[in-house]
Amino acid sequence: MKHIRNQFYKNNYDITIEVGEPALELAKKIKDHKAMFAITSLLGNSFVKIDDTLRAKRIFSEAIVEAERLRDSVHAANVSDKEKNKAAKRVITAQIDLGNYYALREISEPAIELYKAAIPSAEVLNDTVHLYILNYNIAELNLADKDLEGAEYYVGRTNDYVTQLKPAAYHAGAKLLTGKLNYLQGDSQKAIRNLKESIDLSERSGFTDGLIEGYDYQALAEAKIGNYKNAFELSQIADSLKRENYKTDKIEAIQTVTAKFQLNQYQQELEAQAFQNELDERAAKRETTLLWVKIASGILLVFSIFLLISYRQRKKLVVDLIDKNKKYLEAKEASEESAKAKNVLFSNITHELRTPMYGIIGVSSILEKDKEMVKHQESLDSLKFSANYLLSLVNNVLQLTKLDANKKHELDEAPFNVRNLVDQVIQSSKYINQEHPNTYNVHIEETIPERLLGDELKLSQLLMNLVGNASKFTQNGVIELHITREEDRDDKVCLNFRLKDNGRGIPSEMQQHIFDEFANTDVGDNAQGTGLGLPIVKKILELYNTELRLKSEVNEGTEVSFSLCYKTTTDIEKTPTSGLNGHTVKFSGKQVLVVDDNKINRMVTRKILENYGAIATVSSNGPDAIESAKSNQYDLILMDINMPEMNGFEATEAIREFDKDVPIIALTAVEMEMVTEKNSFQLMNDFIIKPYDNKVFVETISKHTT
Repeated sequence: MKHIRNQFYKNNYDITIEVGEPALELAKKIKDHKAMFAITSLLGNSFVKIDDTLRAKRIFSEAIVEAERLRDSVHAANVSDKEKNKAAKRVITAQIDLGNYYALREISEPAIELYKAAIPSAEVLNDTVHLYILNYNIAELNLADKDLEGAEYYVGRTNDYVTQLKPAAYHAGAKLLTGKLNYLQGDSQKAIRNLKESIDLSERSGFTDGLIEGYDYQALAEAKIGNYKNAFELSQIADSLKRENYKTDKIEAIQTVTAKFQLNQYQQELEAQAFQNELDERAAKRETTLLWVKIASGILLVFSIFLLISYRQRKKLVVDLIDKNKKYLEAKEASEESAKAKNVLFSNITHELRTPMYGIIGVSSILEKDKEMVKHQESLDSLKFSANYLLSLVNNVLQLTKLDANKKHELDEAPFNVRNLVDQVIQSSKYINQEHPNTYNVHIEETIPERLLGDELKLSQLLMNLVGNASKFTQNGVIELHITREEDRDDKVCLNFRLKDNGRGIPSEMQQHIFDEFANTDVGDNAQGTGLGLPIVKKILELYNTELRLKSEVNEGTEVSFSLCYKTTTDIEKTPTSGLNGHTVKFSGKQVLVVDDNKINRMVTRKILENYGAIATVSSNGPDAIESAKSNQYDLILMDINMPEMNGFEATEAIREFDKDVPIIALTAVEMEMVTEKNSFQLMNDFIIKPYDNKVFVETISKHTT
């Protein structure tokens, strides 16, 4: 038994099988059940190692049947509890072996079923080691399948059982599972704490696989919170460990292939020996056929040699292919991680830029209403336009990364007036090229309904980018926008948008590149922009399953067109009931707490609220906001999200402990998806993304203060 185990751990799987099979038969004859199941486990795992999955599955399945039979016979007999426990543990071990067989082949469902089936017996026996292994394996498979609810339960059970175990490797595994779960749940800070503990325990126990996985997941968690330097350093450590581990795996793979080949040779030799014995028997009886037998043997030998040479060549190709596929996979994963890091970086930068932009736009809006600033109206207009244009660039970067990261982005449905939308787009575009103004001609077919149901923001982005492009590359020219009605489809009104200019046009060799991200095509002097407009147009149209049609000639102009379908609606557009100039009494006397760590943003929000008649109190951080909410009765709280010391979600959780009713609205520059996906957002009543439209600001607050 000891010899068989040593051969297995030396990766001599051919010898393990060669010696193990007769040893197993002997153990069965003398009814040495302990040896029988130990040898069965070693044989089954040897077959797994040499990819003989059919024999591995068969031997593990037979082990479960035999273990259950012995357990039933032991329970029926008058034997000690110790013997009964041994029999029950054999069943558990056999179930784990077969479960591991499925898990290694990435077939989760039967593996989980086998592990779960073994848990009740292990609980009866109070078998802590097996209970830890079973819960750990189930948790790991659930994490791989992104079943976070199931994973959370079994990670918790794994941590319960590990407290009763001493080996550091067990504790390293439990901390690794917990850290992976924290990361997948979006709690990067907690993930980092647990992963650091796992790494420390893995180093002490020599748990190499846990060490590699710990560094990989900590790097992901650090990147998610913006610590890119730490993430890069951790990735380097993980890569170094992987290279060392790969050398070990490569040696093992070579040994595995050698074992498999040697095993095949043993089988061929046995078959050849049996064949030779048969030949000898026939030779003794029928000497006259000896010549033909020798000829047949010679042909068989030549054929065998040919097959052996062919087998070796094919095996070498397979090994080379596996090695190349592994390298390709590593390169692919590295590329994907780089793309994710790019998106995270762009997203963080744009979010940081939107916060000061909120202050600039807000202050300029307030100053516009100040009668004493009339003489500076032209400067204020320039300031506000520059701020809005910069915000548009920021939003373009954010929109591009968001469309890249979320291929399943859904389109909103809300009533909008297509004529009003087009008018706003044209008026905004006139500011782009004031030195050489263009003439804008808009033709909207009368049969197009006044109100449509669809994603107004996406259509606005499409037209702003396309009209903006035409404006930038047309000097003292004419820009025409035609919107005509096509044949209705599926009870939807289908519109054709056609934009034409007589500007510089786009050279034919450049037309295929203008939809590439960040490709700022040079078509002449004063060509401005980030190169993001047309890639965003392309990605938005992909959401509608349509495309942009382009015709252009140098010095002749450009024509673009696309088609979209919308539902119709009879909803009447609501007229705002309040405005800055009216100083409405809608919010008169309403007590509002504004929580924001940015001084300018606090001033802007407070001023706007006061212009609408509210009584605004400001707080610069989460703890101050909590104390203020305890001491005062507020009608509404506007809560910033990204704040040092305590973020808006944590502050909201604390306030909800003593006040369940006060409306709390998230007022933040963070994107909507990043706010609403947090569990703590369920404690809030609504959100406002800044910079915001005053109409949206007022309507959102009105919903929660009337």
